[in-house]
Amino acid sequence: MAGLCIKMNVLQQELDEYRRTPDGRVIQGASHTSRVLSHKYRNKIIMETYCYLKKLDIQYDGIACCGASGMLVVPQIAELLKKNIILVRKELNGYSDFLVEGANSIRYIILDDLVCSGGTVKYIIKTIKDETPISKCTGVYSYMRDQCAYRKHPEYCKRDLGIDYL
Repeated sequence: MAGLCIKMNVLQQELDEYRRTPDGRVIQGASHTSRVLSHKYRNKIIMETYCYLKKLDIQYDGIACCGASGMLVVPQIAELLKKNIILVRKELNGYSDFLVEGANSIRYIILDDLVCSGGTVKYIIKTIKDETPISKCTGVYSYMRDQCAYRKHPEYCKRDLGIDYL
């Protein structure tokens, strides 16, 4: 049986609740992306993140994100908090000539679905800094905290990424 590869699509797997739509359809994709694609969980993420960020005692005028899942939640959160949106593209792909789009911000935070290696966070900081050298990132918040590498030791975020884990 060595080398046997069993292919299984999402329809053959036991499904987590967030993978089912109200009409019984299946949301395909990585688990963290599927949560954001589920309107029920996306709305919960938006409200929990808004409530958490609203209580923070830090100054910032923008919220940065990268990728599709960020664009599904950040606009609503930014609107509720009255903050600018900064979209950082992963690559130039013909849709836009800009890697960074949105209002220039002096101080911003990063919202990301999960923070594992910190690669996306470092990329966002560097890309914004290249475009707007006066901008400063004041922290990162993972809106899927249960899957974030820094949830149990937020002090390591400062050590590894140079910013606070909010």
